[in-house]
Formats: sequence, C-alpha cells, structure tokens
Amino acid sequence: MKYIIKLTLTILSASFFLSCSTQKGLMYSSSTVPAGSRIAVIIDSPNNIKNAVLVSFMKKGFRVKAFNSSDLYTQREIFDISDLKRISYEIDNDSLPTLEKTYENAYKLHIYNFELNKAEYLNKIRTQWDVEYLILLDLKDWESVSWARVINLRTLDLNFIENYPTKYSDNLESIVNHFIASISGR
Repeated sequence: MKYIIKLTLTILSASFFLSCSTQKGLMYSSSTVPAGSRIAVIIDSPNNIKNAVLVSFMKKGFRVKAFNSSDLYTQREIFDISDLKRISYEIDNDSLPTLEKTYENAYKLHIYNFELNKAEYLNKIRTQWDVEYLILLDLKDWESVSWARVINLRTLDLNFIENYPTKYSDNLESIVNHFIASISGR
C-alpha cells in the first residue's frame, strides 16, 4: 500500500510538471548576438507581420538580410507530383505492398538524409546570403507560448532558445522586443 501511494504521488507530480511545462517560460543562451550582426529571420506569418518583425530588428541595429525559406528550394525538389500520379492510379491489391515499400523507402531516405540536408541548407544561407545568424520565431496570442531560436551559421550551434509565455498585455511589438533584448543581451 505504501508503494502504491508513492507511485501515485510520483505520477501525479510528474503529470503536473509536464502539464505546467507547456506554459512555462524557459531560456538558454550560450552567447549573445551583437547589434550589427548579419541575420536572417524566419517567421511563419503574413507579410505585414513579417515586415513589422524585420523593422523591429533593423531599428535595434541588426543587419537584416532579405531571405525567405522558399529561396532554398523549388517545389519540384520537394515533391515531383508526376511520379506519384502513376502510382495513385494503379493501386490494386497486388500493388499495395509495392506502394507501402515505396513509401517506407522515401520516408527512410528523407529521415536519414535530413541532417545532411539541414547542414547544406544552413551553409547555403551563410554563404549565398552572407548571414551570420539564423533566427527562427513563432509568435502566439496571449495564453500561448511564443518561442525563438538562434543558430550560429559559422558553427551550426544552437546559441539561444526561449519559450516565452505570452501575456495578456503583450502585442506583436512587445513580444519581438522581448526576444530582441534576450537574444542581444540588452
């Protein structure tokens, strides 16, 4: 009985910790990104919001490079739809195992090749766009968690990570300025 109570308390405290961690702020920084650094910012938002974010970084002295994640690839490189059309029209009970095997092979190729592709893309950003730091942002409304990551493109190290629980009083400008202050150490 004593062990059951301990196990129950352990499970309850672990589930409480895990449920709270989704809304909990956290930050790690191994170094700051100095003003004047050449940065690229990737954010999944409409263009008017992207512009507001980029202007905030430029006002704080960062040299923002014009960059979109779509610059790295073409649609054909990601997915050649013509190859899959033939497969989709020829499915029957005999070809289903072949289709499953094709999917498994494509999935394995993508997963195993992911790290190499990631390093190639990051190197391409550094060399073709003359970028020192890649900043990834995800901005959320209040009661959610906005986050930021900074990748040093010379070393490919993750220099900065932050989860920021967005407050009711926050707006786009205050969240971005919070991240800029955290990233730059100012």
